Amino acid sequence: MSASASAFAGGSTAHPELATEQEGPSNESLGMILFIVSEVVMFGAFFAQYFYERILAETWPNPIGLPPGFERVPAFPLPAIMTVLLVASGFTAHWAQTAMHRGDRERVEGWLIVTLLLGVGFVGVQAFEYVNFIFVDGFNITSGIYGTIFFSLTGLHGFHVLVGVTLLIGIMIRTFLGHFSARNCFGIDGTILYWHFVDAVWIALYLTLYLL
Repeated sequence: MSASASAFAGGSTAHPELATEQEGPSNESLGMILFIVSEVVMFGAFFAQYFYERILAETWPNPIGLPPGFERVPAFPLPAIMTVLLVASGFTAHWAQTAMHRGDRERVEGWLIVTLLLGVGFVGVQAFEYVNFIFVDGFNITSGIYGTIFFSLTGLHGFHVLVGVTLLIGIMIRTFLGHFSARNCFGIDGTILYWHFVDAVWIALYLTLYLL
């Protein structure tokens, strides 16, 4: 079972006595941490390729392959909106997690719904951005090294956001069904940790691809 699937399934109450007697990080927590580390390495390779190509290019973005009149992806307004949505979702996800540890299920449900809506909003705005790039500007993944790196990095991140949205839906359903408690909620903890990772990657992407 993958780490993300483990996060979805976490929080079983089959053996609560084991959860209370265990000392130190659980196997599920260690697995999730190692999964996040592997994701950091993967994204790090893409970022390394980006900076390698940028250093080698005489001008950046490299104009080879870009559509006529297209200089670089704009940092405003759509990317700024996406940043606000995802950063805000990081706060609401954290509030849902802390509410769960307090045993306040109603607040957990509310904050999870808000987090989910913000995540879906991010995906919708990114899809709109892609449509404008591809069908209006003629900028796509085949538009030179700049287009390839941009769509590879943002597309990979967008896929991770979709995975996160799926996990959020799963733990939200399980929360409504009463599957979690203040002392047994790894499904929520693991999913929120993954969501914070997605947030951090986007901030790095926004600074690197859009602003610098």
